[in-house]
Amino acid sequence: MRPLDCVRRRILRLFFIALACSALIPASGASGAERLVRIDIPPSVQVDGTAFALGDIAWISGPDGVRDVLSPLILSVEEGDVVTREQVIRAVEASGLEGVRLEVRMPDRVRVEASGSDGTPRGEGGGRFASDESLVSVIKSLAAWDGDVEVSHAGPVPEGRLVSPGSLVPGTAAATLRFRDGAGRERSLAVRMVWTRDVLVMARSVPRGQPLTADDFVTRPMRIAKPGVYAVQLSQAVGRTSRRPLPQGKPVPLEFLSEPPAAEKGRTVLIVVRRGGLVATAKGVLLDDGIAGAVVRVRRADDKKVVLRARVLDSETVEVDVP
Repeated sequence: MRPLDCVRRRILRLFFIALACSALIPASGASGAERLVRIDIPPSVQVDGTAFALGDIAWISGPDGVRDVLSPLILSVEEGDVVTREQVIRAVEASGLEGVRLEVRMPDRVRVEASGSDGTPRGEGGGRFASDESLVSVIKSLAAWDGDVEVSHAGPVPEGRLVSPGSLVPGTAAATLRFRDGAGRERSLAVRMVWTRDVLVMARSVPRGQPLTADDFVTRPMRIAKPGVYAVQLSQAVGRTSRRPLPQGKPVPLEFLSEPPAAEKGRTVLIVVRRGGLVATAKGVLLDDGIAGAVVRVRRADDKKVVLRARVLDSETVEVDVP
């Protein structure tokens, strides 16, 4: 082989090695590049209630993880029935989102209107529902429902009395109602239903185990597919703790909530022992947390070797059951 060919092959080999290595090295500054997030809000929007999520009124473009953070951010209608650009920016800043370049495209003041403000309920696709207050009342009565239900149907409501179904489960999407007139003739009417009611929504994120207060919540109308899943009253949530973190803008699942312990581990309590007409008491130290009625371990304060099982009466008293 000629020396010139050897030199050429060596140069080509070095070129391909350098090319392969450059493919493994990220472009300078690419790893630290800010991600672009764009929020677009039109000059007027429609919402349910006075508190709503950013995702209800805005088109958010950007990485999926960023949209998941921004969409639930809670906004509220300000004086003059508007939401302002400043309010949106404050909400985004409070979310703690970092490493993004934010572009907000909206007027300084966006007009806010109530959904269905013309008095006619709207369906899933934005179409109008037939307006029939008596039919709505019948359906709410069948379901024992104290929220709202929007009903759509094709054709007139048959004359006569409703003979079936005898009841409805809230959240049922469709049903066939049967009516019987004075002559005994039966007619059917197919209906579609959208069930909504106000539920508690987190006004801010709360970590697991932190007692909940009234200030942690706002209420928002929500479509209900199954009743009894989310907290709808403050009495169901205030004072309780959650077994999981509760993110801002999300409804509060009842299954996550726990009663706060009436008895706390390490607390000094009064141990009560009853037998017949006799009552004996002693000081003790709780070894477990427990709600009222729960059975916990308690250690005698004057004898660390004596550990008893006792029922919690309140935050300061436990009772030992003597057979």
